[in-house]
Amino acid sequence: MAEQLSFRLEPALPHPGDVAPMWPVPLRDPFDSADFLFEPSWGGHRVLVFVEPSDQAGGGEIRIVDPSGLDLAPRLPELAGLAVRVAARSAVLDGELVVVDAAGRADDHALRLRLSGQPGRPVALLVFDLLHLDGRWLLGQPLDKRRAALRRALRPGDEVLVVPAIAGEGRALHGAVSAQGIAGILARRRSGPYLPGARSKLWRSILATPPGASAPGSADVDAQVDAGAPAGPGAPVSAADAGGDWPADDDFTGASATAPVLALFRRLPFDEDPAG
Repeated sequence: MAEQLSFRLEPALPHPGDVAPMWPVPLRDPFDSADFLFEPSWGGHRVLVFVEPSDQAGGGEIRIVDPSGLDLAPRLPELAGLAVRVAARSAVLDGELVVVDAAGRADDHALRLRLSGQPGRPVALLVFDLLHLDGRWLLGQPLDKRRAALRRALRPGDEVLVVPAIAGEGRALHGAVSAQGIAGILARRRSGPYLPGARSKLWRSILATPPGASAPGSADVDAQVDAGAPAGPGAPVSAADAGGDWPADDDFTGASATAPVLALFRRLPFDEDPAG
């Protein structure tokens, strides 16, 4: 656990807006371990969501900042009211943006369109970590405590869900995720702190294996890192790489972005209630 010991928890924790996401190290094969929590990953667009300080819970302005530093909030009006889902006067959430089809699987093309500012199906925010709450940074707390605080603070809704987890049983979740056509799973050490901007073995990502296919080879996994890909939740999607036109009559404004994801959650083996 040298990484944990070398991480300076005090003094001078990052200020909101300066903190960077933590990234996983890719792994070829799923594993079981009581020391890890396992979560599904859609491979969407990674963001940190800043609920700016307010005098009352639910009243803060929202910034949705991707790894390049771009604030996507102006392009995603369906997430404008996200602060009302957070039972705190300020917070920083870690998650990924996704657009899903009727089966709850990621639609990367539709997500690129939305991130480029074009209309289309609503974007959902899938949250898996809590970095800051009511003026207090949680970076040095173990993952178990951060996730417990997240589930208390965030009220799921049509636009946002907490990603549920299963303890210890990575192989079972990997098999279920692969069968459902989800991108992969994330394994995170339960005792680990949050290391801003670091790629750490405290987090491991494992790509799904589609039915009838063989597991990705070590060269495939190595290529993700060599190419600079995050190889985990929220691999950045280029907002400029949109292309194509969205049909004018295919406007899903007002629809629940999370309903297909929640239905899919209920088909996966979790220790936690997917509804929060």
